Amino acid sequence: MIRTIIFSAALSVLLCCSCAERTVRVELVATNDTHGAVFPRGYTGDTAEHSSLASVCAYVDSLRQADGDNHVILLDCGDHLQGDNAVYYSNYVDTSDGRHLIGRIFNFMKYDAVVVGNHDLEAGHPVYDRMAEELDCPYLAANAVALQDGRAYFDRYTVLEKDGLRTAVIGFTNANVKSWISKDKYEGMDFIPVDSIAASLVEEVRRREKPDVVILAVHCGLGEEDVPSIENNALYLAAHVPGIDAVIAAHDHRRLAVKVMGADGDSVCVVESGSKARAVSRLSISAVKKGGRLVSLSISPSVADVGHLKPCGRYMNEFGQDWQTVYDFSNRTIGRLVSPLDLSYRKDRRSDYLALIHYVQLSCPGVDISFTAPLVSEGVMPAGELKFNDLFTLYRFENLLYVVEMTGKEIKDYLEGAYDKRITGSDYLYNYDTAGGLVYTVSPSSAKGSRVRIISMWDGTPFEMSGTYRVAMTSYRASGAGGLLKEAGLDRETMDSRVVEIYPEIREMLREFIEAQGDIDPKEIAGAKKTGSWRFIK
Repeated sequence: MIRTIIFSAALSVLLCCSCAERTVRVELVATNDTHGAVFPRGYTGDTAEHSSLASVCAYVDSLRQADGDNHVILLDCGDHLQGDNAVYYSNYVDTSDGRHLIGRIFNFMKYDAVVVGNHDLEAGHPVYDRMAEELDCPYLAANAVALQDGRAYFDRYTVLEKDGLRTAVIGFTNANVKSWISKDKYEGMDFIPVDSIAASLVEEVRRREKPDVVILAVHCGLGEEDVPSIENNALYLAAHVPGIDAVIAAHDHRRLAVKVMGADGDSVCVVESGSKARAVSRLSISAVKKGGRLVSLSISPSVADVGHLKPCGRYMNEFGQDWQTVYDFSNRTIGRLVSPLDLSYRKDRRSDYLALIHYVQLSCPGVDISFTAPLVSEGVMPAGELKFNDLFTLYRFENLLYVVEMTGKEIKDYLEGAYDKRITGSDYLYNYDTAGGLVYTVSPSSAKGSRVRIISMWDGTPFEMSGTYRVAMTSYRASGAGGLLKEAGLDRETMDSRVVEIYPEIREMLREFIEAQGDIDPKEIAGAKKTGSWRFIK
């Protein structure tokens, strides 16, 4: 009898406890577009510290120490495999032994999920497949599907339980990636626009996983609430996808923390924290649960600066030798500049820097004409030793070199589009293409379509509008990025049949050229006839 009474009392206490309301608090922190900002120091004599994942680590450690590991979620929203010597070294040089540096860092910092960005896909299958295998957490991209069976190539989502709160994180990469990178980089995959599958996937996750919170982590820019976009659609998703509580954005390097009216009539948080680990996105989640059921939910979005924080000591102890290895690699001599190289952008004429890029591209067998655009806009590279590190100044992207066939008219129309951007200042500098191998003039005062007059090839031979020429351009441009091929009346499908040769990364070609030449004279290269010339006229 006594045992029965005791058991009944204990059961009553348990039932009361299970039915009691309980407040749960979770802090979600997200990085995005770190672009290789893994060390607080660069690889030159300048020892000034800058923001990096070492500062993010210090910030997250402070949260975990204050609230406990079971109250903190850590995410990354993509573009972590490009942009710095360290990731270049891990991607393409140190590939035989050990794990990828970024994977080791994410595991060390205890990331709960990581989203695939477009620049991560640009690194190629060997790199991102390795990341997917080595990460201790899911690698998310629900809209990257395998052509073989139509199933997701990466993980679609993950459910994280922290202090009894079930948070579903659904990850998407940027569906416009095919416009920026070559097909070999994503062989066997296709990319579905996020807004066409997000709602059905959220419904599936809600039904199968019974989460308390659903978050979309998208490597897409902010865009606009009422304008669908394949590239920048975070605000649109927040306003139009039912069943979500927050959207974490990336890609366009902007900062924002807002609430918008969602499809269910409730507010949906949207947050993005810029780039290069200068800040983090933060969602402060407070929920009341009773008997395992969600009673109320409140989420506050914010952007927290972390660049002022001292780098985490245990982080630097763990990865200090990696920095030294990359520093030594970056500072090996590859050649010598016999005179300074002017990197400044010139609206009305070609710089010596662009002449160098044209010269290297025109050195490929069979190339008649070269297209390139400025990737730096100011500065002077002094005469003296050229280090491997200088290549990241000369060419900061991992673009391959494509050689494609174009008619004379298509080349002329392409240049009309490029110079319209340059003259009107209506686009980014990296879309202000010029041509090497041609002699031509540009009349800014003339109407678009009649500004460019091609006089001849570099050697004086006629340039024929009906002729066919082999043109060197970046893989980025050959994929249609920047809209210049569209100006020439060419689309992605047509370009696939026009490709006659694919060369390695342009940065690697620059290295080979410099090492083969030894001494580089920028003025001599700029004056080389084969690079052609152009100038503004009235």
